Amino acid sequence: MKKKAKNYIRKVHLWFGMISGVIVFIIALTGAIYVFSEDIKHVIYKDRRNIEIPLNTKKLPISKLLKVAEGAFDNEYSFQNIVIPNFPDKTISFIFQKTDENKFWYKNYMEFNKTVYINPYTGEIVKIENTKWEFFNVVFWIHMTLFLGYNTVSSAIIEISMWIFVFMLISGLILWWPKKNQRKISFSFKWKTNTRWKRKNYDLHKILGFYVLLLALISALTGLMWASGSFNKTVKWVANGGKTIARTEIPKPKIHESSLSLLDDILTNTLAEIPESKYILIRKHPKNDIPYIVRSYVSETINYKRIEMYYDRNSAELLSKHYFSDKNNGDKIQALNYDIHVGTIGGWPTKILNFLMSLIVASLPITGFLIWRGRHKKHKNVNNLL
Repeated sequence: MKKKAKNYIRKVHLWFGMISGVIVFIIALTGAIYVFSEDIKHVIYKDRRNIEIPLNTKKLPISKLLKVAEGAFDNEYSFQNIVIPNFPDKTISFIFQKTDENKFWYKNYMEFNKTVYINPYTGEIVKIENTKWEFFNVVFWIHMTLFLGYNTVSSAIIEISMWIFVFMLISGLILWWPKKNQRKISFSFKWKTNTRWKRKNYDLHKILGFYVLLLALISALTGLMWASGSFNKTVKWVANGGKTIARTEIPKPKIHESSLSLLDDILTNTLAEIPESKYILIRKHPKNDIPYIVRSYVSETINYKRIEMYYDRNSAELLSKHYFSDKNNGDKIQALNYDIHVGTIGGWPTKILNFLMSLIVASLPITGFLIWRGRHKKHKNVNNLL
């Protein structure tokens, strides 16, 4: 590549990095923290997740436990999610959440978010967690919305920053690409005792950036699957062979009186349909015309293997059931997206890789800024001597 073109790319790389650097740093750092969030929760939240199994006692119906959970807030809030572990020594958690999409900043947007952990044998409340300010939940919302709440501003900032980051990775590869006689020194550090810190910083930026490039690109593109509706549609369109496949219409609920006891029927039916379930999530959509969304997680760590079901809210009738194998190619990519993005797709090895990649990506804006600052100071000193 001609020197003039490379200099132009270097300038654009620099200024785009200055524009998006802080946001990339925040997203990458929170991403690194979130990688092992579930593993850490299993250790530090044993007090609310684990219970002793009483002798000769059966679990109480979900409907009865829900009444206890709702009573904790004087029946002012209705549940959003119920998480039911299919293990005898685990609590059942009821998640209550209320948001206002018209409000800015997370504090205002998330009006209410608490989780009630209940002993399924005794009906006793083990813990009421203020999930709104739970550490990993805060990390999640910073990662997803920069703590601005879900709105057009946060979505636009995240999407633009991710597209800039994709450009930064590609332009960084172009700038890194060495001449034949320099290739050996472009893959490893050749520091000596007299190597200046500026050179070390430059190598950290260039060489570490090269080694994480592919993983960082995958992370950015999987992030764009959520952040950019147009990119999401394009990926699915390509995966489906240039076809736009309409989503299957969710059946409308039957019109007759609903009852909390229907949740007991739904849980019984789900366990009968999928006895190998590790966790079952029952979600009540804010819109009354959407059926209960039930997800059976047959793996404790991998998300895409979940089985999705829709149950009528007024009759507990199973309306539809979807396995991963039933999905079209575009929807399969969507289902795989979370596991690829957070690194759970390959278990501990890919999680560790994802964690290290995120930390290195978080360092790139810092080392890049120090490179710019060093050159800026050098030019300034030269100008002062003239």
